[in-house]
Amino acid sequence: MNQQSIYKSILVTSAILIFGMLHSPLQADETYARKGAEKDDSGHVRIPNQVDENLKIVYQVSDDKLKDGVSRALFYARKLLDMYNENGISDDKIQYHLVFHSDATNALVNDKTRERLEAAGGATNPNLGILAELIERGVSIELCESSMKQHDVESKDLLPDVATVRGAFPRIISLQHLGHAYVKFE
Repeated sequence: MNQQSIYKSILVTSAILIFGMLHSPLQADETYARKGAEKDDSGHVRIPNQVDENLKIVYQVSDDKLKDGVSRALFYARKLLDMYNENGISDDKIQYHLVFHSDATNALVNDKTRERLEAAGGATNPNLGILAELIERGVSIELCESSMKQHDVESKDLLPDVATVRGAFPRIISLQHLGHAYVKFE
């Protein structure tokens, strides 16, 4: 092979590599992920929601911390729904599951049980209103039966419309297999 053939080969290989980098699936995915993006007045890129229907979300909730007087998980679940609503996505286009376990059990029980468990925020459950609102908006509130057993909580101790699942992790795994985006709430 002569020197001219070697240069020609290097040039063709380089052109193929450059073309491949410019039109790679990674580049296409990045372009798609920024579809509809616009720059704001300060020059920062604002990327809009890419999915506006058939949203599937599962939150894993394991703590009993409060935000503005209610469960942080419930507070941010409502905030996420409100954000979607503000962007024209109605609640009926969202499949939303909050799977509670561990210390988060306290958020879903009646006052007598909260007192016994020494729940954050005191014996009176501060979550009644926000739970009712989220359930009305179609959110599935689910509690791990293993955590109930660990905390000596029975079905009669739960707030209305709280569903139970055999185990939080098998439920979360099942929902992920069904296409739900997983959010670990901490």
